[in-house]
Amino acid sequence: MSVEERPPTFVANVQLNVDPSEQPRLDPGCPPPLDSRTESDEFQSDECIVELENVTVKFRISEADIVAQVYPNCMTLSEIKQDMARKFEVDPSLLMLRQDGRVLCDSLPLNSTALDEFGIHEFQMELRSNQKHDSDSSMPKLDLDVYYDKHRLADFITVHISADDTEDGQAKTVVVEIENAAIVKPFLCGYRDKISGKEYLDAFTQTGPYFDKMKFRKYKSRDTQTWEHKEKTLNTAHEQSVQCFLDGVNVLYVSAANDFTIIPGKYQTFAQKQRAERKLEKVLLIQRNWRRWILWKYIRLRAKEYRLLVDNREQEDKRYEKCVEERVERNAVLKQFPKTKDDFDLLFAEVGRWKKAELKRITANYEGPARIAEVNILLDKEIQLLNGVERQRDLVFKAMEDFRNEQLLKEMGKPIEWIGYKDCKIHMDLLSTQRVRFLTEIYKDLKKPRKKHERLELLRQVMTVIADEACYPNFPELFDLFDREKNLLLYTTSSDVEILRKRQAILFFDLIKFTKGPPKNRTPSRMCIVCKKVKTFAEFAIRTRQSHVDTCKHCYYLKLTATENTVYQSILRCIHRDERKRKCTTSFAFVMQSDDVRHIIDKIWHGHSALSKSENLSELRLPRWIKSDDWAPWNCICLTERETRDHYKIDDIAKVYDPKFVLHVGNLHMLARSLFHTLAAVAVEFQETGQWWKVGMNHQRSSNLDAV
Repeated sequence: MSVEERPPTFVANVQLNVDPSEQPRLDPGCPPPLDSRTESDEFQSDECIVELENVTVKFRISEADIVAQVYPNCMTLSEIKQDMARKFEVDPSLLMLRQDGRVLCDSLPLNSTALDEFGIHEFQMELRSNQKHDSDSSMPKLDLDVYYDKHRLADFITVHISADDTEDGQAKTVVVEIENAAIVKPFLCGYRDKISGKEYLDAFTQTGPYFDKMKFRKYKSRDTQTWEHKEKTLNTAHEQSVQCFLDGVNVLYVSAANDFTIIPGKYQTFAQKQRAERKLEKVLLIQRNWRRWILWKYIRLRAKEYRLLVDNREQEDKRYEKCVEERVERNAVLKQFPKTKDDFDLLFAEVGRWKKAELKRITANYEGPARIAEVNILLDKEIQLLNGVERQRDLVFKAMEDFRNEQLLKEMGKPIEWIGYKDCKIHMDLLSTQRVRFLTEIYKDLKKPRKKHERLELLRQVMTVIADEACYPNFPELFDLFDREKNLLLYTTSSDVEILRKRQAILFFDLIKFTKGPPKNRTPSRMCIVCKKVKTFAEFAIRTRQSHVDTCKHCYYLKLTATENTVYQSILRCIHRDERKRKCTTSFAFVMQSDDVRHIIDKIWHGHSALSKSENLSELRLPRWIKSDDWAPWNCICLTERETRDHYKIDDIAKVYDPKFVLHVGNLHMLARSLFHTLAAVAVEFQETGQWWKVGMNHQRSSNLDAV
């Protein structure tokens, strides 16, 4: 029969893909492997043709330890040794297989070894002695703990099914895999007997891990538990109790398993029985009074908290009313005695509100020519009021000129200060600052009224001092003015020198501001598109919503309607104070200006509270809409001061506010994001320039290095 004519169900035994260096060497007298035989030898030998099937292989390690595995019958003993050496973690060259007391060759196939009546191949597995391992500690061994516990390997048994138990009436041999599903049981608790030394542990469930039926769809299995049977000699079993005499007087009673013993308790009198029966009533009485006391204590505690909350609320209301009264009084004083630009803006805003109210009254009460006449009268009154405010502003400006000059000289004469090592404040007094302070004292003396001889002495000293200031451009004129006043005081009995003294004060003030040395670099400047004047960058208005710097501050404020800037500045200060408390010094709030706050309130929130529709600007605030996010024009809401305090107490906005109101606020936030789209770019530049660390800090901690 040729090779092509052989049935396909039979294959020749071949060795697995093993590295040639790991293939075992043939001992003398061992037959060559099947794959090294010639074709003529294969045709001559019929024993090398076997049916390919899995067989059970038992390895007897000792008399009591046996390990079983399943291998194909075409494998050689060298391949089996390599697999078992890997599972026992030993060197394959140290393993040795015996059968019937004879050492088997490594190249011998498994189907060439002897098997029992159930088709099981059984071998004795031993370790060869190795001279490399001198000590017993380093000597390898076949450890079953490594085999079972470390690798969790399954065991195999061969089950023989007789012909009577099969469906087709033929006997079968089935290889069964026993999965090691044991789990490591934790130590719960226990105790140890001091006398016997035995340890008694609390029981733990023996339920194994979850069995996934979808994973083992092709397997048929059943969970089993092993039980170790022990035999113990006992007395003869009995079904009922018996009695036997011990010594003629005493009787020995032996009980059965279904008997029960009644033991009398302690004797109890009737009074004790009644007291025991009433124990439950007394317990209920104690519990009822105890719960009543707990409830009474809880009510008193909650009442105390309620009274404390009411007192705090009343104090807040009183404090708020007091602040409102102080604000009204302060505004009344500012309207009567205005000093700053914000005070005059307050007056102009008051005139604007009065004009709006008068127009509303005229529109409601008059029509036709009468309305035109009333409007003309209103226009004349408005012109008179505006002229009066403007005259008052000019007077205040002239009256405050001396004060501004004194403040300028005071600022110029200050030494340079900064915070040095270990927060130590350092003062550096330059020659220029000392010169300013010295000339400032002379300037103050020149403006004081003095007698004739004292004035002459002062003029001589001043002329001596200014002789060192010859580099001043107007030095000849100033020196000539002092000389003329001295001559007039010496050679005339009565003369008017007030005009000379005014001119002296102006030139001497310019002398104080004059600095020696090379001229400074030209300050960057540009032209205003409205007034067509060239001004420095410091005189231009900068806003977060602008894209070009083209309008100076004077022209910009002329375009705006007169408003109460102090109100918007106070709202902005409240925002800054709240952000500093929350440690958010990089918030967008520190980039905003009062003009931006006015735009948010007037254009986005329409000048009233989102909840109560209150239009009182002094009570409006711009708190955060979501407390966890930083303040931004698209994360704020216009509320009154009281509504702001209540708003910050809310944890979940969606549970308190109406969905329609939340949607309305979201739409306004989208509008604010579109209006302040350049704010994010300004904030990035603000942080990248290194100026962000000065936000919210004390100005004393910043050093004026440009003045050094």
